[in-house]
Amino acid sequence: MSTLHGVGAAPGGAATAALGRLLDGIDWVVAKTVIAAMIGMVGTVVAQVFMRYALNLSIDWAEEVSRLLFVWSVFLAIPLGIRRGAHVGMTLLTDFLKPVPKAALARLMALMGMGLMAVVGWQGAILTLDQWDEPMATLDWSVGVFILPVCIGALHGTLHLLAQALGRDGLRCGEMAE
Repeated sequence: MSTLHGVGAAPGGAATAALGRLLDGIDWVVAKTVIAAMIGMVGTVVAQVFMRYALNLSIDWAEEVSRLLFVWSVFLAIPLGIRRGAHVGMTLLTDFLKPVPKAALARLMALMGMGLMAVVGWQGAILTLDQWDEPMATLDWSVGVFILPVCIGALHGTLHLLAQALGRDGLRCGEMAE
């Protein structure tokens, strides 16, 4: 049985199951990328601190690279939190709703979130292209590389919110995945 995020079959059929498989693959790659970015960031900062305080030397690009890796890890991790329902949510209203209206509200919020993510991704893409010819201060890289993870994260988040809007992620308002 094909499932999206381990949840049994629901309306939507093959297209929704394909979305689930796609998201599972993307999530695996993104999770490994976030781990690599965090390792790179910590390694760069540790090397910079060691060089500065033990050897009285400095790595001129360390701050920029560690900041870049931080930005990438944060914006790529946001959709992974969406999948798990790990982001902060207000449940004052939803705690008192019955299951059917609660699920309908969750789908509506997912659709509204998709709209917001689409706007963020679109504006991020415009800004990335606009900034692409600007070099970073210490590296011969584009400043657009700082904004690119916003676009990628927004697109990835949009896909997760689509899965939630289709009711295929197994989460309801205010719940976290196990």
